[in-house]
Amino acid sequence: MSYLKGFNDVFETTLNNELQDNLVEFFDWGLLEKGNYFNAELGETNSDGLDYSKLTLSNTQSYASGRAWEGFRKNWIWQSGVDHSPAPLVGSDNTLPGISGVYVNDTFYPSDTTGTYAHHVDYFNGRVVFDNALPSDTKVQAEHSYKYINVIYANSLPWLREIQYRSLDLNTIDNSDFTLPSEMKVQLPAIAVEVVPRRTMAPYQFGGGQWIMTDVLFHCLAETETMRNTLVDIVSFQNDKVFKLFDNDTLADSGAFPVDYRGVPVSGALRYPDILEAYGTSKTAMFKNSNVQGMELINTNFYAGIVRSTLETINTNI
Repeated sequence: MSYLKGFNDVFETTLNNELQDNLVEFFDWGLLEKGNYFNAELGETNSDGLDYSKLTLSNTQSYASGRAWEGFRKNWIWQSGVDHSPAPLVGSDNTLPGISGVYVNDTFYPSDTTGTYAHHVDYFNGRVVFDNALPSDTKVQAEHSYKYINVIYANSLPWLREIQYRSLDLNTIDNSDFTLPSEMKVQLPAIAVEVVPRRTMAPYQFGGGQWIMTDVLFHCLAETETMRNTLVDIVSFQNDKVFKLFDNDTLADSGAFPVDYRGVPVSGALRYPDILEAYGTSKTAMFKNSNVQGMELINTNFYAGIVRSTLETINTNI
C-alpha cells in the first residue's frame, strides 16, 4: 500500500521544477527560431573600430589567470539547424557541436587542437578556456553567435548577481560592469521564469487524475521601455498555446544532458526538438489566463514588466 500519491520518489523531479525547466527550454529555442541572436564575425568592428570577435582576459576565479578569455556577451549558441537566416555561426559536425575554433595572434586553432592552444568553449558564460595560460597581451578572437534575449531562471536575478547595463556597447568594456566574470552577471534583455507557490486543482475523470493549474511569473527585464514592452508581448501572446513536456528524470538517468558541467556541449548533443523527440512525454501544458501585472521603471536604465500565466497540466496519477 502506498500512503502518498502523485510521485514515486522524493528525489524525482516534481511538477514545479519540471515546468520551470520546460518553460526555459521552450522559450529559449522558440526565440532562436525567431532570430534571437547576433553573429560576431572575425574582425567585425563597431563604428569606433572595436572588434566584436575579440575576447578579453577573464577575472573568473574558476581558472588560473590567462586561461579564460571572454566575449563581451555571454550565452553563446552551440546548436546547429536553427531555422532562421542568416544562420548562427556554428559548425554542422554534431560530434563536435558549436564554433569551429579560435584565433590566437591571428592563427586559427580548431576545436580539436592539442598542445599549447588546446581549449574548450563555455557557451553559457561566453568564453574560451585554454588548457594552458596565455600571456595577458595575447590576441584571442572567436567567430561566434550570442543570444540577444536571455531566458533564465528567476533565481539568477540580481540579489545574487549584478545587472550588466549596456552589455551590447563595446565602448563600455573597460567599466566595472565588464570586470565582473560572466557567471556573476545578468545581461539584458532577459526573461526570468519563476514558478510561484499558487496552485489549484480539479478532478479530471472518474477513477482518478487531476487538472493542475500552476501559476508562473515571467519577469521581463530590459534597458529600454520599447524592449520591455516587446518581451511582455512575446510572453503574453502565448496564451492558449499548448506545448509538449519532456521528462527531466529520464533525461538525467540516460546521461543525455546536452551540455556538461563546464558549459561544453557533448558529442551528439541534443537540441530542444531532439530532447522532445527522445524524452518527450504524453503530458502537455497550456498557457491560460495570461495577464500583465506590472510595468515599472526601476531606474533610467532598467525597465521591468511581469506577465502572470497559469500553466494547465493533467496528472492521471493523482
